[in-house]
Amino acid sequence: MKSRVLPIAVALMLVPILLLAQRSTRIQLGSVLPANSVWDRSLKEMAVEWKDQTNGRVELRVQSGAFRDEGALSRRLKRGRPQAAVFGLPGEIHEAFNVLTMPFFFESDEEAFHVVRQLTPTFEQILKDEGLVLLNWGHAGWAHFFTKDRVETLEDLKQTKLYTAAGDDRMLQWYKENGFDPEPLAYTDMLLGLNTGLINAHPSPPYVALLFQWYDKTPFMLDVPLAPVLGITVMAERSWSRIGQGDQEILRASAKRLEQELLEAVPAQEQASIEQMQQRGLTVVELDGAAKASFRKVADELTASWRGNMIPAEVYDMAVRERDSFRSAR
Repeated sequence: MKSRVLPIAVALMLVPILLLAQRSTRIQLGSVLPANSVWDRSLKEMAVEWKDQTNGRVELRVQSGAFRDEGALSRRLKRGRPQAAVFGLPGEIHEAFNVLTMPFFFESDEEAFHVVRQLTPTFEQILKDEGLVLLNWGHAGWAHFFTKDRVETLEDLKQTKLYTAAGDDRMLQWYKENGFDPEPLAYTDMLLGLNTGLINAHPSPPYVALLFQWYDKTPFMLDVPLAPVLGITVMAERSWSRIGQGDQEILRASAKRLEQELLEAVPAQEQASIEQMQQRGLTVVELDGAAKASFRKVADELTASWRGNMIPAEVYDMAVRERDSFRSAR
């Protein structure tokens, strides 16, 4: 009798363990990205990969457009729901990331990506301290100034009602101190702001301006790239730690593949977006080399004050050093 009871008892003890092993880890990924955008479609492709390649052990649910702004998304992420997120402006997580959005700091994708690669270990540690794991980088293109009326200088720009992200009080104060007329709005309220005249200028990547139809109210685009919009995908460490090491490697590889695809697609996507908007009435305001250099010089002088204020001094110095090293090596 004992010989029969023991195997049955052992089997019953193993049932909860086997059920736990079969249970999938479900991850909600939030973003302010619009549904059916190129980023949303790519994330959903990644979700399919994660489920297939882990045999269902990890399921990713993409919730694009589910959040009003990235400030709210960051706060919700830190409270545990969602468990992962995409940020187009990772400065909402930590001010160190503001170094990537400084106006006219970079001159090319190659230069920007060199600095990103060199600073990634620093960013990973910063995210770790925030309880987050970096999965990949994203690229939405280069922000340009879109305006209701023709703009050719920074002084012209100071006469506009300029959009700035709601919740970033230091950026708002910086704009005011330097003679701009900023209007803080949630990302999702930009079209309303343009329609009502609350704002009449905004920095946006061409694809985004086309996607949201913002260019219809701001039909001039200044052909001086402002900054690359470099985003990140992150997951909460407490969720990441529930995933086995083997599956973590699978997820990272999938996320990195998506990163590379998006980086390669951006230049053509950006040019195609500009051409589509031009066909619908957009005017691209082109400046000669001397005018662009003057624009950059004044902007560099203005953003030097970001060091130690909106960006940790050590991160600012690292970025400058790596950027200048890249330029000198060319």
